[in-house]
Amino acid sequence: MKKSLIALAIASAVSAPAFAATSNVDVYGKLHVALSFYDDSNYSDMQVSSNASRIGFKGTEDLGGGLAAIWQIESGINLDEQNGTFASRNSFVGLKGGFGTALIGNHDTPLKLVGRAVDLFPDTVADSRNVVGGGSDTRADNVVAYISPNWTGFSFAAAYSTDVNSAGTTAGDVADRSAYNLNVTYANGPVFVGFGYGDGDYHEANYLGAQYRLAAGFTFGDFKLVGQYDRLEDDSATLGMPGDYDAFMVGGSFTMGAMVFKASWMQGEYDAASSRDPEQLTVGMDYNLSKRTSVYALYADGQNVSFGAGGGTSDQVGGYPSSLTTDVDNQVISLGVAHSF
Repeated sequence: MKKSLIALAIASAVSAPAFAATSNVDVYGKLHVALSFYDDSNYSDMQVSSNASRIGFKGTEDLGGGLAAIWQIESGINLDEQNGTFASRNSFVGLKGGFGTALIGNHDTPLKLVGRAVDLFPDTVADSRNVVGGGSDTRADNVVAYISPNWTGFSFAAAYSTDVNSAGTTAGDVADRSAYNLNVTYANGPVFVGFGYGDGDYHEANYLGAQYRLAAGFTFGDFKLVGQYDRLEDDSATLGMPGDYDAFMVGGSFTMGAMVFKASWMQGEYDAASSRDPEQLTVGMDYNLSKRTSVYALYADGQNVSFGAGGGTSDQVGGYPSSLTTDVDNQVISLGVAHSF
């Protein structure tokens, strides 16, 4: 549960007037740790991992006339290895009103947000981005973004980044590394449908073309069905990916009391006949101890997949060395606990 800090403890009397008109600050976060057992033809091990754990601070100030200033600073933390990165997650300042929301800082791309809405195993070793990520599916630096109001379920978002990956540097934004993203979504009752698009110089610098994403979800009673399709174009005949990349994900879940049973299947395919295409099948169960705390168990069977790579897991295992010319099979069993506050 988010906690409101009624006042900030300021040790300097000189700076106190600057904070006198500051609105309340919300502290929030998620602590997510897992114990995972990996196995493939070359590697077998047990890992303790922190999965996209984070802590954040955010607030608003009423400016009158329906306009508000908003801000957020969200940082990633690795509970297993005693480190983190300040403001490494969505961190921005902006304005919000009847016109929608405008912000500037770093933020998930609109294309990425479409995929996040239908992932049944988010931020785990079996995150869907192990197969259906890449390209503009990222958290971009140097972003100016706009999010529209919600019109009876319909909304859209657009973002432009002057340099997608410049974190940790003090140099100016790199020329010809910009990208633009947009999405259009419909979320009303049991139905979700979203379309995302990304392109720009950042793509070309990585020998990529345009990226398209379509995702959908439908809930009926205790059942939920989800699906996603991605297409990421190859922009080079000799560098980058081995041809255009198409990826599919389908999944479903069933809720029974505090338990949620779920499964998903994903497959990616490159145009090049000689490519090693990724595939992943995942089954699992969440047990909700409360609205804020849950435990889970999952099993994933993959081919040419790096488990944990998609969800920002602190320990990523699997995949295959570039020297190999054959497919590599790998499996993982992961037991985790997550607490939101």
